[in-house]
Amino acid sequence: MSETPDKSDLRPVSRRKLVLGGAGALVAAAGSGLLLPGTARADQVLTSNSTGTYNGYYYSFWTDSPGTVTMTLGAAGQYSSRWSGTNNWVGGLGWANGSRRNVTYSGTFDPGSNGYLALYGWTSNPLVEYYIVENHGPYNPGSAGRQRGTVNADGGTYTIYESTRTNAPSVEGTRTFQQYWSVRTGKRSSGTINTGAHFDAWQAAGMPLGAFNYYMIMATEGYRSSGSSNITLGGGGGTPTTPPPGGGTPTPGTGACTATYRTTNSWNNGFNGEVTITAGSGGVTNWRVPVTLASGQTVQSVWNGTASRSGNVLTVTPAGHNGTLGAGQSTSFGFTVNGPTSPAPSVGGCTAG
Repeated sequence: MSETPDKSDLRPVSRRKLVLGGAGALVAAAGSGLLLPGTARADQVLTSNSTGTYNGYYYSFWTDSPGTVTMTLGAAGQYSSRWSGTNNWVGGLGWANGSRRNVTYSGTFDPGSNGYLALYGWTSNPLVEYYIVENHGPYNPGSAGRQRGTVNADGGTYTIYESTRTNAPSVEGTRTFQQYWSVRTGKRSSGTINTGAHFDAWQAAGMPLGAFNYYMIMATEGYRSSGSSNITLGGGGGTPTTPPPGGGTPTPGTGACTATYRTTNSWNNGFNGEVTITAGSGGVTNWRVPVTLASGQTVQSVWNGTASRSGNVLTVTPAGHNGTLGAGQSTSFGFTVNGPTSPAPSVGGCTAG
């Protein structure tokens, strides 16, 4: 029988003390056994906190209640989970870096007295923990936050919430950060999520994301409950149909790669920018993207890439972990600029080598 949660204690929570996420986790996960997509192996059963790659997908597993939850990794993109009397756990499959993508999934989900099925991830600078909740139990996980509007996407309506976590565990240690929620009003356990539609709605509501330096997974979460799930990813590398602010993400073509820019957030005399690189039909290795800055703009920092500057042109190459992209795959780099926010930097053609 499922434990009945104390609703007075149900609130937006963040519990990622061990899960590192992002490209670093691929190296840190002992025995993860990096595999190319499509290379299958026997099912793997997880009962303790870990991250890594499995059958071509990134995975994350975290619990504060060892012995109460099991997650089994199966065929490429498939996982199942079962938890009983768990205080809190979250796990799933996806990608080492988040991005604007269409995520198709299908399966079954039993939330018990309190569980969530959600596309889940983090961004950096600003540090944000975000959820696109597709299904949940009797408790709405976003409802303790401030309601910020609605978004019609993916054949349904989602309510947007924002909450603040103060001195809480995160992928960057103990930090104060925002949580963003899109909670679907018509629950489902199969469908397609256009992440860009939610990112744009959050941005319009004054909820900017940072750089996608950390993981994005189709996650199952249980909080003070018992339940189960069986989920299979059917896609996630495709280009969303909703364009980002400031320019659309191009459909992968026959060229090596394409690049698009957007301003993720801004303040008086400064802003953060992000460039998304999408590989063409032949993939790309060692991409290179020039970014032309306007007069008075000075780059203070760059993440997820290596930069050199000549005059007002910043040339960015991979950080190392994100230098090789398969056909249609995407990665991103970001930077902080001091100076006027307008005009925005312009991005030149993405090339290989």
